[in-house]
Amino acid sequence: MGMIRSDGYDDETWLTGDPAVTCIIGMFYDSGKGAVVIADSRTMIGGDYSHDRKLFEVDEGIVFAASGLSGIAGKLLANVADSRQRSRQFLPSECINVFEDEMAELYNRYKMTKPFRFGADETLLTGIIGFLEDEKPKLPKLYCLYENGYAEAVRNFHSVGHGARHASNILRTLYTPSLSKERAIEIGVHALIEVSKIDAMVDGSPQIAILADGVSESGLTILNCNGDSFSFECPEIEKVKKKVEGIEQKRTQVFHLLIDGKEEVKKKLDEALNEYEDAKSPKSGTRKRGERAEIARGGTEAATAG
Repeated sequence: MGMIRSDGYDDETWLTGDPAVTCIIGMFYDSGKGAVVIADSRTMIGGDYSHDRKLFEVDEGIVFAASGLSGIAGKLLANVADSRQRSRQFLPSECINVFEDEMAELYNRYKMTKPFRFGADETLLTGIIGFLEDEKPKLPKLYCLYENGYAEAVRNFHSVGHGARHASNILRTLYTPSLSKERAIEIGVHALIEVSKIDAMVDGSPQIAILADGVSESGLTILNCNGDSFSFECPEIEKVKKKVEGIEQKRTQVFHLLIDGKEEVKKKLDEALNEYEDAKSPKSGTRKRGERAEIARGGTEAATAG
């Protein structure tokens, strides 16, 4: 998806590109009190790969990212901005109806009205919209916008784009609603990087938006943004990338260790995992350590009696 231009749109340029390029993830954290939207930066114009911005603050506190044709995304964002001004629909929650109506207009124009500009098997756009509720406690909302103009609420997490299926499989194994903001970002970045290793249509250069009451005046912050500038390599995201680097390879090694590793090595791994679980829940950990000590004592007594 290309950046919004201040000088208008060039259909010949904006309507080129592979609509399947991209992977975008929307995910809630802290039991629904916060949400993140994470996109890669891959675009393809004229058969050549490139980087471009995919996360946009449509209006104060509203974030939008899309997989699909750059030109359609650009037209949609411009039309949404114009429509909100005309209809005076400025509340964040009102943006969903505006997005639906404007996307339906584009869908009807380009795919349902002669001359047909795109085939039935070509997807114009699939996007993720995020914002905070209008009233307290101002919880985040995420919606998936489909090309026909229908927007569906996201429950826990959702992925769109060429790498969506693989990203969703990774998220299913790691996601829990109680994730912290930091862990949600780490999981999302990990998923994106792993997808980029097997899918040339996705790259490992994340763009990250955070939605939560208090993260900024509007409740939205885009980590790649610094004032009016946008960076593909911001220090905070690079730090996360280094932290998750190599995790998938280690997970594969652990799998093989558990299958055919030496028993003493398996035992050490079990002990390390138990210590980790104990550290996460001190009260539960104290009880579990007592139970394990009791079992150990029982085993010692039995061996002595024998």
